[in-house]
Parts: sequence; C-alpha cells; structure tokens
Amino acid sequence: MADDKETKEIQVLITEKTYEVDKSDFLTLQGFDESKTWYNKTSGVMDSLRLIPRLLMICYSYIFWMSTQWFMNLPVPTNAQAAFISTIVGAGAAWFGLYVGSGHKKGK
Repeated sequence: MADDKETKEIQVLITEKTYEVDKSDFLTLQGFDESKTWYNKTSGVMDSLRLIPRLLMICYSYIFWMSTQWFMNLPVPTNAQAAFISTIVGAGAAWFGLYVGSGHKKGK
C-alpha cells in the first residue's frame, strides 16, 4: 500500500497563458475597421484638448464664486452655512488635484 501512494502521478491544470498579438490583427479579428470614424476623431480631439476636465473646472469655479458671494452677503452666518461653504472650498482642492492629475500620459 505504501508503494501505491508513492507512484501516483499528480496532474495540474494550467488555466493562465499569455499571448502576444499584434494590435492590427486583433482589431481585424474583432471586426473593427482601422480607418477612423467621426466619433473616433471627435473623441481624440476632446481628449487632446481636455475639454471635459476644463468644463468641470469652469463649472466648479462658477459654483465657488456664487456660493462665496452668497455667504459673504449673509448678515449672521450659522455654523451649518459655514460648514457648507467649507465643504465647497475643500472640494476645490480635490477638483484641482483631479484636473492636474488627468493630463496626457505618454505611452512607452
């Protein structure tokens, strides 16, 4: 019985494999045409000009300006109003960090 346990083989199933595929081969296999369509060109222009982050920063700037004007015109601001403005101002740091960090990343 001891000999039977020692002579048994163990089978291992490999489930992960890595393949290198050329990009053009992959796109043609998936049915994509390599010629750029209008929406591919539009998205490329919007990405290169960073229109969405710039629009978000403009919207935030407007909201920041209007809320600070409102707060400064209050005769006696309450703690809740001060906390509200502090939240808006604090969110500006996060928005600015996201805007600066969302720049174009150069590929290898």
